[in-house]
Amino acid sequence: MEKKYNLFRPWETLDPWQEEYINTPIEQDCFLLEGRQSGKTTGMSIKSVELCIKQMKKGEDVLIASITEKQGYFMLAKALAYANAVYPHEIVLKDDKKTGMKKPTMHIVCFKNGTRILSYAAGETGEGLRGLTVKKLMIDEGSRMSREFFIAVSPMLSVIGGSMDIASTPKGKFDKERKETFFYQCSKDDKFKKFYINAEDCPRHSAEFL
Repeated sequence: MEKKYNLFRPWETLDPWQEEYINTPIEQDCFLLEGRQSGKTTGMSIKSVELCIKQMKKGEDVLIASITEKQGYFMLAKALAYANAVYPHEIVLKDDKKTGMKKPTMHIVCFKNGTRILSYAAGETGEGLRGLTVKKLMIDEGSRMSREFFIAVSPMLSVIGGSMDIASTPKGKFDKERKETFFYQCSKDDKFKKFYINAEDCPRHSAEFL
């Protein structure tokens, strides 16, 4: 019997594209263009945990970058829920003075192998994120972020050989100055593995709703 979708345990009934995306090697850049409520936030939150546990080493971080704090909190909360369910013994649950690792907060989840998931709001320009070095940069709602944001965050991947996953719902090809957005340019860049998911592809939308 097919398992019914559970909003609080979505990892039990992942869509095929989510499984493919989550299992994509860390060095691969990914581009996700999706309709609302299609599962991109779920996919990215689960992947962030899987990378920390299975593909990253001590001192390496995943950074979830969103426009607002609310979006970042939501994705990190999903990641923590997944980690608690699947890898409960891998999470640092109290502050460790010897290692400097801390218990989960609204911005950071630390794992016992020395990896972390960070979540911060980027704002309009990404200036507040400067100075970080990350192995995987996960950008939520990238179509709505300015070119200044990408100029600010791209160097954090350079030295460590990091990669980028950028996801969003659509917002056209051009910015207010009629220049191609960075998100649209990524859609034409062959280095990105592409995931295109329409609302019709999501089995959780009813035909009546669509």
